[in-house]
Amino acid sequence: MDYQQALVIGGSSGVGRELTLNLAGKGVHTIVVARGEAGLAQVANGSANIETVAIDAAANGAARELLGKYKSDLLVLVGGQRPKMTAVHEMDWDEFSATWNSDTKMAFEFTKAALTLPLAEGATIVSFSSGASLAGSPLSGGYAGAKRMQNFLVNYGQREADRLALGLNFLSIIPKQLIAGTDIGKEASAAYAASAGIDVEKFMGQWETPLTAELAGAHLVDFLAGTPEAGAHAFVLTGVGAEAMP
Repeated sequence: MDYQQALVIGGSSGVGRELTLNLAGKGVHTIVVARGEAGLAQVANGSANIETVAIDAAANGAARELLGKYKSDLLVLVGGQRPKMTAVHEMDWDEFSATWNSDTKMAFEFTKAALTLPLAEGATIVSFSSGASLAGSPLSGGYAGAKRMQNFLVNYGQREADRLALGLNFLSIIPKQLIAGTDIGKEASAAYAASAGIDVEKFMGQWETPLTAELAGAHLVDFLAGTPEAGAHAFVLTGVGAEAMP
């Protein structure tokens, strides 16, 4: 793998944790950022290739502080807010908009910082989105729209990087299925299974090859180690791997 240093935002659990472990295992010095020190200590576990930073990455000024301090050639935005899983009329505005104020704000702040510092030429910025951004998600409030905006921000970031000749590469990774075993995967599958009047196992069985956090982390590292399809900036992720959006 050609990357020397990675900055993983939201890397103490789920897909972020597995991606961190895979990158570190490939010899990439990986700085993992999350709010909780306990989770960070568990993922680091004494690894010489893993450095931890406890901070709210969506806080004002955090993106610029992190990108200014850690001169990484790979930035991965994988952390985010778990949405409340219920019908829209059972939410208040704060619950409905929570993902916008976390995931989307974080994507905006890091995109802006990457373009204005800027990151070094050749750096890659990966935004981990959701299949909800493609098909909607009626039981998670504003989540689908917030994740869709992340996809747009990848396009906007790439447009400006090209216009300014910065040599940056913005990529969007969009899981097309729920990620089994993660907290959000468990909550979403339980909510949608109950809404459909079926059990969780049957609901998750709609995907022939399950996508787990472990598989997602491994597929992402394989993807990053390869050469993305020329001109493609959005890629879907399933249990069998990543491929360019049609």
